[in-house]
Amino acid sequence: MTKNRKEPYKILYQNIRRLITENSKKKIEYFKDYVLENKILAMNFTETWLDNLITNDINIKGYQVFRGDRKGRRGGGTAIYLNEDFEANILLEASVEKCEMIAIFIEKLNTINIVIYRPPDTKLSIFTSIVDKMNNLLSNMNAPEPTVILTGDFNFPFVKWTKGTHNGCRWEINSSSTTLDEKAQFLKLTEVVDKYNLVQAIEEPTRERNTLDLVFTNDISIFTHIEVLKSSLSDHHQIEVTTNFKTNNRDINNETPNYGGETDFWQLNFHNDNVSWSTINKEINDIPWHILFNEKNTETCINILLSCLLMLCIKLIPRKKPRSKSKIPRERKKLLNRMKMLKREKHRTYSKLKEKMLEKKIHETETMLIHHRKEERRTKEKKVIENMKNNIQRCFLTT
Repeated sequence: MTKNRKEPYKILYQNIRRLITENSKKKIEYFKDYVLENKILAMNFTETWLDNLITNDINIKGYQVFRGDRKGRRGGGTAIYLNEDFEANILLEASVEKCEMIAIFIEKLNTINIVIYRPPDTKLSIFTSIVDKMNNLLSNMNAPEPTVILTGDFNFPFVKWTKGTHNGCRWEINSSSTTLDEKAQFLKLTEVVDKYNLVQAIEEPTRERNTLDLVFTNDISIFTHIEVLKSSLSDHHQIEVTTNFKTNNRDINNETPNYGGETDFWQLNFHNDNVSWSTINKEINDIPWHILFNEKNTETCINILLSCLLMLCIKLIPRKKPRSKSKIPRERKKLLNRMKMLKREKHRTYSKLKEKMLEKKIHETETMLIHHRKEERRTKEKKVIENMKNNIQRCFLTT
């Protein structure tokens, strides 16, 4: 018995034009702040310019890094920062000449996340090799069919993307501004994209007047909002995609389910006149409890009961209407302001001793922010579970 629940996360993509330099960590510091202020599932980057000499300098607390560095020469490269709440493994990491690709599988979301970098001077044979590798990867995936997200800088300035139907953007080639070789490379990409029903979601320019950075998926419904934002970190714009993933919970017949975690049960309106308690009671009666509870200990049975009831509520109870945007808690706001002040002071100081002292304070504040966020989440979850228990009791008493 597998159910789904929605998880609102953002995915960021950008051609970062060198993630870290010898004299500056400005970009990494920016993304450390960014993940504190936003709920980020993954950050996909191209042109990272990383090599095996750069290790801990790129780490961001709370995120695991998957790298596809350019082999044997300078520049290029791909990377994926993934929220450590999600387990993933590398499916493919390829570097052919100056063209790179990395692909990971996010188990909890049944999702393949792919990042490709294709430089402007790429030859047809090189890009064909990369696209063929992606084709082989996708053709060997087992059922159930995974969600595929493909992002990257493809450097096809001669392609114009325009808003199409709800199924993504239409493309049109300007033959006068391209070569036959480049056109063949784009058509090779569309061949594989069409084969797996991937649609492209970006129509705005991402560098000057050209749409070079693209985002494909085989399930456009998971993209609830897309923004193309100008960035001071690179000459390429930043693409921010708000998603509406459905998380596949594990089979409750085989494992003790975890009914906690981040949930959106607090958004359910149990007092809505349209709630059909008779339908809920019927669904509860139809669940084969004797099979689910068979040879399970008391704690496991309680978890199974709560999981089933909570999932039923998500399915059958309408959501509350949104009132206003949630405000940042006062304590967290203080910590964020303190962080900004310390960083500003660090950039202005010329004393190495003072800089080290400020770095220590920044690290302490960052730790406090993460702790505060976890505590806030834990408190909210406890309140949610208590409210759910009360409403479940009401469900049983109502006929």
